[in-house]
Amino acid sequence: MDAAEFRPEDLERITAQAEQMLLRVEEVRKEVDVVVGRGTGADGQVRVAAGANGRLVELVIAPRAMRLDSQKLAEELLGAAQQAQDEADRKAREIMADTLGESMPTQRELDDRFGQVLESFESSMDERMRAIDERRRGTT
Repeated sequence: MDAAEFRPEDLERITAQAEQMLLRVEEVRKEVDVVVGRGTGADGQVRVAAGANGRLVELVIAPRAMRLDSQKLAEELLGAAQQAQDEADRKAREIMADTLGESMPTQRELDDRFGQVLESFESSMDERMRAIDERRRGTT
C-alpha cells in the first residue's frame, strides 16, 4: 500500500482484522490445550499419553512389562512417549490448520507486515502534517 493512498479507514480495517485473528488464535489455544496423544509399547503393556505441549500426562506400566530387562523397558517407554508426543503434535497442527488455515503467517511475517503498515501510516501522517503546515504558513 502506497503511503499516499493510506487512509484512517485502512488502519481501522487492519485493526479489526487483527482483533478477529486474535479471537481465532484464542479459540485454537483452548482447543489445543485439551489435545492428548497416545502411544504404546511392549505389546500394549506400556501406555503413555502426552499433551500438545509435549509433557507426559499419563504413564501406565502393566505388571507383565516388569518382566522386561531395564534396558528394554526403557526403550519401550521412550518409544511410547515419542509416539504420544508425535500424535499430540499432529493433532494440534490439524486443529491450527483447520481453524486458522494452512497459510497462516509466521510471527516474522506478521511483524514484517505490521512494520510495513506502521511505516506507511507514519509516512502518510508526515505528509499530511507538512501539507497542514504549508497551508497554515500560506494563510498567515
